[in-house]
Formats: sequence, structure tokens, C-alpha cells
Amino acid sequence: MMLELAIGDAYGAGFEFASSEFVKRNNNLSEYFKHPYHKLIPGSYTDDTQMSIAIAELIIENEKFTKENIADKFVEVFKRDSRRGYSSRMFNLLQKVDNGKELLEIIKPISDKSGSAMRVGVIGFLPDIDEIKEYATLQARVTHNTRAGVNNAIASALMPHYFIYGLGSRKQLGEFVSSHVSGNWEKPWEEKVGSKGYMSVKAAITAIQE
Repeated sequence: MMLELAIGDAYGAGFEFASSEFVKRNNNLSEYFKHPYHKLIPGSYTDDTQMSIAIAELIIENEKFTKENIADKFVEVFKRDSRRGYSSRMFNLLQKVDNGKELLEIIKPISDKSGSAMRVGVIGFLPDIDEIKEYATLQARVTHNTRAGVNNAIASALMPHYFIYGLGSRKQLGEFVSSHVSGNWEKPWEEKVGSKGYMSVKAAITAIQE
């Protein structure tokens, strides 16, 4: 899963919020493309994969899954492999701090964008849905401590869980997610995908179902 996440992340990084003309012209799976204005080197994964690695390591190491330990891990993996792909604000914060305690003291976790949902795929491996909700919520609260930020993360974590444990057909994915977290996730997404997290998650569910 981690390798597939990194490949998809690195490929998608070339197109995020680029013009529709650029996407139509280049989105052919032939190579990694340089984003029109981002500095990320083509083929490099972003913060989404790096923070997924942090969450995976914390789970594997069997450390207590707390907001403080999650923040520590986010800082640790960034410090050992500092890379672009984070928002400029988050990148600057991670450069300033030395540990998770410092990060939690200065961060303003008010975002409702997609970051909290992009790094939770590995949480879907957990067998218990209540535990998935708990873990997804805790990691979201480090950076996206809003109702939308938390719900987006839970919905995103439930998606791989649904398929890993064979809980139904892909056509029923949205219904399954909606049965566990509010958000009308079964309704097909037909609008432009902007920066709000729910847009990305709903668009992903729609793409899978179709």
C-alpha cells in the first residue's frame, strides 16, 4: 500500500490545482510531470506520503496513539527527510520546531482542507471501525481540528478498510462510509474539486464507484 500511495502521490503532485488544459494535455500516465509552478521535483512524493509513513511507523512501533506522539512522529519523519510538498506554512513550522510538543504549541489546527484525509489510508488496515474512527480523529486534530477535517479523515480511512476486509462491492462504498460518518458520501460528486477536504474524498469515492 505504501508504495502505491507514494507512486500515486508523486504522479498526482504534477497536476494538483493545475489548469484543466495542462491536465488534459499531460495526464496520460506516461511519466511524472513537472507542475507548472510548484518546485517539487517530478517523481517526488509529497507530505501526504511522508505523513502516512509517520502514522504507519507509529502503529507498527506499538506506541500509544496520542496527539502528542503523532505530532512527534510528523516532526521526526520530516527532520530525517526534509522535502517540499507541504504547504508553505506547514513546511516553515516543521523547520522551526524540534519535537511534537513544540509543534502543538504553535500550530493553529483550523484547516478544513484535504491534508487530514490524505494520510490516513494505512489506518484502514485496523480491523475495528471504532478504532479507525479514533485514530483518524486523533491524527486530524494535530493539523485539522475542525468538524470537517475530522469527518474527512474518518471517511478517507474507511475507504481502504472497506476493500481490505471485503465488506461489499465498490458501488456500495459511499453508502458504507455514510453509515459511519455524516457527510452524504454516497452522492456522486459532479463539481470542480477545490481545496476543501470533503471535495477530494467525495470525488475519490465517485471515481471508485464509477
